[in-house]
Amino acid sequence: MMMSFTPAPSNTVTAEGAQQTAHIDAHLVNNFMDAVVNVLGTMSGTQVALKELLPALDYKPQGDVSSIIGISGEHGEGMVALAFYEPLAKKLVSRLLGLQAEELSQEDLMDGIGELVNMVSGKAKTGLSEASGMLYRLSLPSIIKGADHQIAGRPKNCPFMCMVFEAEGETFTLQVSFRQF
Repeated sequence: MMMSFTPAPSNTVTAEGAQQTAHIDAHLVNNFMDAVVNVLGTMSGTQVALKELLPALDYKPQGDVSSIIGISGEHGEGMVALAFYEPLAKKLVSRLLGLQAEELSQEDLMDGIGELVNMVSGKAKTGLSEASGMLYRLSLPSIIKGADHQIAGRPKNCPFMCMVFEAEGETFTLQVSFRQF
């Protein structure tokens, strides 16, 4: 299923805050939306649907486990964070690894969540590179686990687009931030 987000009148998404307005490119958002649907559909046999888009001025983890990966290009840099509550994370990773959810070790779960963000980001990176003719690079993923976890070192003064998806009757988020220079 091809989804598309087109803000008007320009090709940016605006998040309004008390002190500032921030913008994020819709083409970037669309590449990541498509990557989530395609990767999770293919790799875990799960039907995924976008529920809502929430532009924001800061990243807020939403789940028990987050996997973060950096993305950089010739004209910008940012981060991608894929966050799940543990029951859905276990379902998806067990399918990815061909195991039953109760057979997953914590190490399997963490590795699987890291691999999911790597595959989603890799697919989006390829689409962005092909469309723009620019080279994008990804860092290695980092995984953070725990209720109300925090992430330090995230981009400052850089907008985030929070994409809320639904799979298996549960929600998960992908948050993307990219600062152009």
